Amino acid sequence: MSSIGDVSRKCVSVPQNVYRLNIDEPVEAQENVSFGGSDRWWEQTDLTKLLLSSNKLTQLSEDIKLLPTLTTLDLHDNQLSSLPSALGELQELQQLRLSHNKLSSLPTEVCALRNLRSLTLQQNLLENVPEEIGQLGSLTELVTATYS
Repeated sequence: MSSIGDVSRKCVSVPQNVYRLNIDEPVEAQENVSFGGSDRWWEQTDLTKLLLSSNKLTQLSEDIKLLPTLTTLDLHDNQLSSLPSALGELQELQQLRLSHNKLSSLPTEVCALRNLRSLTLQQNLLENVPEEIGQLGSLTELVTATYS
């Protein structure tokens, strides 16, 4: 399992090289150095977890689609007011944590995530969720309300 998390708690945007982790070869791979199999970290596995909670993110790039092997995307406790439609291309996604943001709507493309099991939306500005949310056959947890 490969994950990136706890970036700095002050990020206002996701660095472009994060989206390209599964695409670009790192500098180490281009150097004329002999590596053993276990030392070639960039060939081990694609990124499956992206943990960006408790930052100051205001937007997420459409380039999120460059991380198709994500199973967990944690964006809770940020400043997101919208989400890219490209989220719908993350067909391996099982957990999407969006609570404590400023979302006023959810893109209907999220309703195409056939493997999504957990979706947390509480503490946003949402007045409703798309009707298509009912098409998420694998969804076992949907949290939209705040309980006190």
